Amino acid sequence: MKLARRTVPAVVLAAAALAAALTGCSSESADAAASTECVDATLPNATAEEIVDVLRPQPAGEEDETYRQLVAQFDQNRSAEIERVKSSSVFTATPEGGDAAFAAAVCGQARWDAATTPDGVDVPSVRGQRAAIASAGQTFCYTFEQLRPSAESTGAWSDWPGYVEMMTRGDDSADAKQLYSAALENVCPQFA
Repeated sequence: MKLARRTVPAVVLAAAALAAALTGCSSESADAAASTECVDATLPNATAEEIVDVLRPQPAGEEDETYRQLVAQFDQNRSAEIERVKSSSVFTATPEGGDAAFAAAVCGQARWDAATTPDGVDVPSVRGQRAAIASAGQTFCYTFEQLRPSAESTGAWSDWPGYVEMMTRGDDSADAKQLYSAALENVCPQFA
């Protein structure tokens, strides 16, 4: 049971990071968010601060009390999250240029395009936001690392291909599989 208690919060954080990365929640400028150009793939790996700041809440319309509370909560936990990312084995083992190579491999996918949610909220493109795309690759690897012990103990899967099969159920498109392949190759080759 101890493993489950440790894994669930980590998976929730990883899922939140991935959701933020894929929906454009970021502290980067609106100009970058509206970009149709891919990120600069020559830049160094994202910093822990950039990866954490991708999760900073952004207003969807007026800045109401709920938004202000979310920002206050984010700000209160930001330093601890930065330290958690800095000490993550995935973050520290990412090869030099790995984030940029991941971004270059997946930036052309439609998943980074602007969209409108079913309830009419416009979500800007994150195609030009390096940290948003880099955090997605980091999150895929971090989630693998966190889920693997319980997956192995239950016999669900024990390697990257098994993880990808589980994670792409419902979307086994070539693009979805390319995300995981690019993450493994560029961000966390230690899991190959």
